[in-house]
Amino acid sequence: MKHKQYILFLLALLLTILSPGIVLATQFIFGPDKPVIDGRGNASAVKPGDTIYISASTRQYILLRSIHGTSAKPILVQNLGGIVILTNSNYGIKFDTCSWIRCIGAADPGSYGFVISIVNAGVAIQGLSTCIEVAGVEISAASWTGIVAKTDPDCSFKSTRGNFTMRNISIHDNYLHDIADEGMYIGHSYYSGYTIHCNGKDTLVYPHLIRGLTIYNNRVENTGWDGIQVSCADSACFVNNNFIHLDSQSEASGQMSGFLLGGGSSCNCFSNFIKDGKGDGIDELGQGGNYIYNNLIVNPGKNFSGSGQKHGIYIGTQTPAAGRGYQIVFNTIVSPRTNGIDFRSTSAVNSVASDNIIANVPGSYIKLAPGTTLAQLDNLQVASVGDVKFINPSADNYDLQPSSPAVNKGSAVAGLPLNTDIIGRFRPWPWKYDIGAFECHDSSLLYINENSVAPGLEIIRCYFISGVMKISLKVEERESLSADLYSLQGKHISSLFNSIYGPGPVEIEKFVGRLDDACYICIFRFGGRSVNRKIYAGTF
Repeated sequence: MKHKQYILFLLALLLTILSPGIVLATQFIFGPDKPVIDGRGNASAVKPGDTIYISASTRQYILLRSIHGTSAKPILVQNLGGIVILTNSNYGIKFDTCSWIRCIGAADPGSYGFVISIVNAGVAIQGLSTCIEVAGVEISAASWTGIVAKTDPDCSFKSTRGNFTMRNISIHDNYLHDIADEGMYIGHSYYSGYTIHCNGKDTLVYPHLIRGLTIYNNRVENTGWDGIQVSCADSACFVNNNFIHLDSQSEASGQMSGFLLGGGSSCNCFSNFIKDGKGDGIDELGQGGNYIYNNLIVNPGKNFSGSGQKHGIYIGTQTPAAGRGYQIVFNTIVSPRTNGIDFRSTSAVNSVASDNIIANVPGSYIKLAPGTTLAQLDNLQVASVGDVKFINPSADNYDLQPSSPAVNKGSAVAGLPLNTDIIGRFRPWPWKYDIGAFECHDSSLLYINENSVAPGLEIIRCYFISGVMKISLKVEERESLSADLYSLQGKHISSLFNSIYGPGPVEIEKFVGRLDDACYICIFRFGGRSVNRKIYAGTF
């Protein structure tokens, strides 16, 4: 397999020679004798849309300098012929004054194309670099951080707020472990400004913003400080589907969390699994207006050897942006050291903690500091983990049994398009939301309220024939109406329609394709109620 990429490269080259009418992107190969790839020097011929291949080898570092793609034609940087090992240097891969680059480590399943170890920082996105994607990288034994993305202000003032904005940073599908400080250090910590000494005097500077940030599908384990820290990311910021294990092992004060949503940030943080860290599960110190949802947080701070408090989710004393608050919804928090949710922002408005499972808490399920306001709705708060009826918590399976008191007891949250649970299953299922990060999809739930009547909705006909679902309804109220088709085993077959409003007759014909000769369930959701109907493929 290690020669597969070489073969693909040669085939592409042969196609270019034999087919002069076809215009392909150019491919460049850089061996271990060329650690610096410079768009003003040895890579001056690289143009937008081209590919830079890094040949399989062991070397100290790769420095990409002044390499620029475009939004329509980013430059691909990829290993070729096997794994590139980078070790014993200040950094593994560094981007300096680069833009629109996709750095993708391609390897066989279960491995990574770029493997970085024994460095200060694994990957550094600096020097006014912007629009960078990093994936398929393994980083270990970093004496500072796994991945850093920021350009610190200096006396040139080129990177201060208003002069530079970092945009479109995507970090995904990487494995970071055994990191001395933060697993990821994204954005500058001092959003509110700090002083540097320039031209003989102290000057207050504000670090640049990040607009457009996605951090997902990463595995971060055994970090000294925070697992992932994000600051100054004030818009289009998403941190999701990451696994954080054993954060904050150095027990450094102020640096202890699975996720730190720092100053100036407004990030939707969802569908993450945070386990066995010594710090808080999630620290929220940002400017609000965001959702923290679908997260599973297990044993936060339990193994901290100090005397301080540690919580599942901590909302600090910061002042958010005007008119903003914090939405903490549909999370599962199990066995925190102190409190489930600790809320301390007295100036936040319209904040909500709803539909959360909080179990086995020595302190308070939800603790409010004096002067704070937090709406609390539909939270399941239980003394024992066993009371929730998880499937198998000893094996990290915090999915719900159908008999769980969390099943079908949740409610829709205004403004949150909650369509899936933490593992990507359809929500709500089959007819109402479950509390917590998981939506139980046990097939026995399909029979709840089967053939019941929802006031204001009459199902005149509902059948399948020749690949088409035919539905006729009478709607008496102005309520949002949707319908989905499921197998009896709970598999979602098709969304039949969504957001149709009455009053009046509704006629729907939806092509769903071939169905096996079997029984199916059609679920209509209407104004917070539901009606289930059995249908049989090919019959009416």
